Amino acid sequence: MPSAMEPLSFDWKTPLPELLDGLRQAYAARYPVLASARLDALRAALRDDRADDFLPPLGQELEALGLALIGQDEDDDAIHLLIVPRADAGDALVRLAAQGRQVVRHRQDGAAQDAPATLPRPASGPLAQPGDYLDMAQCVPLAPGWAGVANRDTAAPELVDLHDWPALREVGGKFRPHRGLLASAVAANGVHAWIEQGPDGIASTPYAHLLRAPRVEAAPLDRPGLALPPRAAQAQRRTPEFSLGFAGDDLLLVDRGMVFGYRGFATQDEAAAIEPALLYTAPPQRRPVSDRSAVIQTPDGRACVLCRGQLLRWRDGQLHPLALGPADAASGDLSHPVACGNGAIAWLEDDALCHADLDALAVSRHAPQQMPAGGMILQSLLQGWLLLGHWHAPHRSLDLGQLWHPDSGQVLRIRHGALDLDSGIQRAWILPDGEVVVGGQLRHVRLGRFDALLGRLSAA
Repeated sequence: MPSAMEPLSFDWKTPLPELLDGLRQAYAARYPVLASARLDALRAALRDDRADDFLPPLGQELEALGLALIGQDEDDDAIHLLIVPRADAGDALVRLAAQGRQVVRHRQDGAAQDAPATLPRPASGPLAQPGDYLDMAQCVPLAPGWAGVANRDTAAPELVDLHDWPALREVGGKFRPHRGLLASAVAANGVHAWIEQGPDGIASTPYAHLLRAPRVEAAPLDRPGLALPPRAAQAQRRTPEFSLGFAGDDLLLVDRGMVFGYRGFATQDEAAAIEPALLYTAPPQRRPVSDRSAVIQTPDGRACVLCRGQLLRWRDGQLHPLALGPADAASGDLSHPVACGNGAIAWLEDDALCHADLDALAVSRHAPQQMPAGGMILQSLLQGWLLLGHWHAPHRSLDLGQLWHPDSGQVLRIRHGALDLDSGIQRAWILPDGEVVVGGQLRHVRLGRFDALLGRLSAA
């Protein structure tokens, strides 16, 4: 039996069943309550979890049994644990701190005093059937019912018709082998504009071209397309930094701190005759600012641009900085800006979901709960709803995704286990018949009509 203030040490990879057995063996005589069946249930529920995930609920369950679990940091990779009576926990922490030791009391954040551990709740049931799933590599949604997908055999990009999901129809002639799809936009009249990488990847000169087709399913009218401005910047790029979007009939192109406009791109037959105009250049930054860019179109026809951390509004053929408040809410690390119904946009910033009314210019910030920090994605759905997902598969105690409606404050949860994806939810779009599709790294699934999906999800 260890002395009263001597911790037990375990390897950092020790699973909960083995760690609990070690604690019971060492402390059984002193604390018979460690034989509780509640700890056996905890061990079964968290047997595959990592220490960072199972130590808080273990400490919480011990607290409900009248004990406290204290961890000591000894500058190594081991786990050092000490069990004391709950009533003595405060004094034990003070004594250990006075000895110069780094200590922490393991318990669940926000839990009521002496409350039992809160365990991950399983999903109420699957949101889709096996026949609703499809594997699509490097999927890029282009327009309702259309996506660019890598060919299973050659990995070359192909246009795929999704209208009859789960039956897919490949359309030839749209994309060419060895040419990556770097950005895409569709105008209200159906004209499709996209940026295609050169055949030699990052070594291509020019690096990429702008192409145009009268419809998404149509091949481009001419190749290789239009050289992109500024021409000297089209070689030796490490990563693509383009964004495309239409503001009415005008095409906006964002490229490394600059925004260019192609006037009447959606209506002119001879796109080669359109000279791009430089509309905005981001000022020098005093601190690092994200290079993420985007063109956002709202359902009521407004357009905004994200360029080097600055949100801009398109009005009267010009771009104007959006003076959003409060000023201290902006770190410059904005990502995933999307439309959020008429006259509103939303984005992610510092792991917060931000929502702004373009008329009132007021920003609301929301802190998502039960979602992993970092790596979140944001997508616009219908009726002002937003999908909050994550690039990686989250821990099963967290949500796979959430649906947010900022105007009403509603939050609906897609619980872990509700979908069988190969990662987190990385993208979503609406099919022409109103059905929702979400996808991970490779696997995608149809979730049924949007209105029906809202009724199948539990509120946060």
